[in-house]
Amino acid sequence: MVSGDLVISQAEHKSRIEKIRKQLKRSRSTALYLTNPTRILYTTGFSHISTERPLALVIPQDGTIFMMGPHLEEDHVKQDSSLIEEFFSYPDYPGTTHPIRHFAKVLSQKRLANSQIATDSVDGAAGGWGYRGPSLRELLRQSKMVDGRDLVDNMRWVKSEQEIRLLKESARWAEKAHDLLMENIAPGRHDALIGMMASYEALRRMMRKLGARYRQLKWGLSPVVVGCRGQVGPGSAVPHAVFSKRKIRRGDVLVTEAGVEVGGYTSELERTVVVGRAGSREKKYFEVMLRAQDAALGSFKAGTPCFQVNAAARKAVENAGFADTLRHHIGHGIGIDGHEPPWLDPGEKTTMKTGMVFSCEPGLYIPGFAGFRHSDTIKITEHGMEFITEYPRSLEDLTV
Repeated sequence: MVSGDLVISQAEHKSRIEKIRKQLKRSRSTALYLTNPTRILYTTGFSHISTERPLALVIPQDGTIFMMGPHLEEDHVKQDSSLIEEFFSYPDYPGTTHPIRHFAKVLSQKRLANSQIATDSVDGAAGGWGYRGPSLRELLRQSKMVDGRDLVDNMRWVKSEQEIRLLKESARWAEKAHDLLMENIAPGRHDALIGMMASYEALRRMMRKLGARYRQLKWGLSPVVVGCRGQVGPGSAVPHAVFSKRKIRRGDVLVTEAGVEVGGYTSELERTVVVGRAGSREKKYFEVMLRAQDAALGSFKAGTPCFQVNAAARKAVENAGFADTLRHHIGHGIGIDGHEPPWLDPGEKTTMKTGMVFSCEPGLYIPGFAGFRHSDTIKITEHGMEFITEYPRSLEDLTV
């Protein structure tokens, strides 16, 4: 990464491609055929809006990297990705000739049609937004299509120094955005409106400070999102609430969140906030949630299986007699996607490695009353963990 740039460098993308090519040689596959937009972004740095129109990146074992897609993406690719050396376009979807038939023809021209191809979609397309069409595997009967998802996905588990830098920059602005949200929280206000106000002001400050160094890579109306997402009062007891019908009231417990995309990477910061003064019941659940997070944080270490972190947090909640308040595992990998493997779950035996990044988010949920959840983004180290998000966690600091 060139000093000051807030995207993954071209040199790192070239290194990722070289690693993929080495894996292709070992597996005797002639090419990797990718349709998933996250895998394409991770590999080449090219970001696009995945629609019903098929689009595929092809990385051959040797030779030219090329893309096949709708004509509307051709100029976009030429403008934003020098690593994609050729683009083969079709007019639009579904077309008089289906796009996947165009793709099969290109692969034949590239002499890949009669070989083993690793792919993340044997159908040949991401398949979203109402897509229908013939399967690429059916059109290329002489080829052998094998699962190639792990060629990219396994590389994503351990983060590079550049990825950590982007996540830290994301966290820095998420923390500022959350400060602005706290300033706007008050009885009588609706959570959606205060979230929009804080998001706007945080984005304005970020753009003013970073200027041309910043580039948004993920599709969204704003790269800064901070708010409560409906987790207000009794609604905070719904872990994935989406909307609150009522305004904030004095005494409410809120579960807040802040995320800022930087170079395609987004950290996760969530906090439990009390409006007014916490009663004894609120204090009790808050303290147990905090003990559970502390127990999880103390369990992170290279060489530790993921399920042990979940077990440590769960034990702290069970010891307090609140096992029935648990609704989900304790966290997940995070990086270019908001949720990535491995998972901090009883069924996850993956051993943590130095450089892996996780959310740590134990939650207690009491239907009809409130929910209590902090989430921090952390990096695994040889001897434990380091915070990527650094934000106050105490009830005193999180009382409005």
